[in-house]
Amino acid sequence: MKERGMDFLVLLFFILFIFWAILTIFEVAIINRMKVSTFKYIKLLKFLEFFYVILTIISIVFYLYINVEIFSYFYYSLSIIIYFWILIYNFWKKKITKKDFIIYFLYFFIDITLIIILLHLIMISMSDFPSI
Repeated sequence: MKERGMDFLVLLFFILFIFWAILTIFEVAIINRMKVSTFKYIKLLKFLEFFYVILTIISIVFYLYINVEIFSYFYYSLSIIIYFWILIYNFWKKKITKKDFIIYFLYFFIDITLIIILLHLIMISMSDFPSI
């Protein structure tokens, strides 16, 4: 029974990774048509998202002595603060235009919304899964 549960989790992570890759390609294609000046903020956001997933998996696999949910919320909040601090700082230093700032902010907001919806769907699907 334990192997079956692990197979399901591996399949779930694989499906999520494929969905994330397709979503990233779609997001980059849309932003590319908006003619923004640089893609470094999108790369930063994707790096922070990827690092968040890796840290969450590490904390689950190695049973760190902190609550995984609290750790996830803490790191994700920290990622949001880092992203906004860099974005606002560069806008203040006139490295990006007002149009680019609005596009990057909307991109971030939509990205966060999609991730939250996806996490809720995962929690719903996991609640139907029998405990191991």
